[in-house]
Amino acid sequence: MTRSAERGLVRGCCAGLILLLVLVGGTAFIADRALAAPALGSPPAGPSHGSTELAIALTAGEQMAAQLLASRHGVVTLSEQDLTVLAVANNPQPDAYRDVQVRVRDELLVVSASISAGPFTPTAVAHISVSLLPGSSGQVIAAHVPEVDVGLLGLPGFVAGGLVKQINTALSLDGLFAVAPQLKALRADIECVTVVPGGVAVGIHDPGVAAVPSACG
Repeated sequence: MTRSAERGLVRGCCAGLILLLVLVGGTAFIADRALAAPALGSPPAGPSHGSTELAIALTAGEQMAAQLLASRHGVVTLSEQDLTVLAVANNPQPDAYRDVQVRVRDELLVVSASISAGPFTPTAVAHISVSLLPGSSGQVIAAHVPEVDVGLLGLPGFVAGGLVKQINTALSLDGLFAVAPQLKALRADIECVTVVPGGVAVGIHDPGVAAVPSACG
């Protein structure tokens, strides 16, 4: 074998070894980030409007109705505890997403759940905003998920797409207005929805009164 051939073989082996080390290091880094525990802070806080979706709907409906008797506009805030109850009740895959909790962080809802990844149980975290969108029967309360993480690892959009749809189903809040007559009657008069410190504020107004989008704060 010539010296040039030997040098080429050595360079090829070194390049392959370097590539292998980079791949191993990158995989270890990704695994470390994915399995790391995210800093979520204190557990979801109250006050609580009920321990079931129906109880929350009944209480919120009564509060909204009472406010509309005194004023043309009303606002009810669903707390972190309320939102956690709703997320658990509407969890599309309870076996896959366990210990679901909802918190408010940096003007976004932060939904966390334990998931399975082989022998590991990392924490998936979705960062969510809410808004009103036009629907066939009035305004629709929709959830938007700009970011999904596993541990401390951000997932690209094409990977998180399926999870985003399931989160939107669990936390759209729109279904809450369908489970109790008190809220069904107010369904068409929702005027605002906003993430506020401690929860989500939902505003309603008297029929025939102009909506005030800023009423939720």
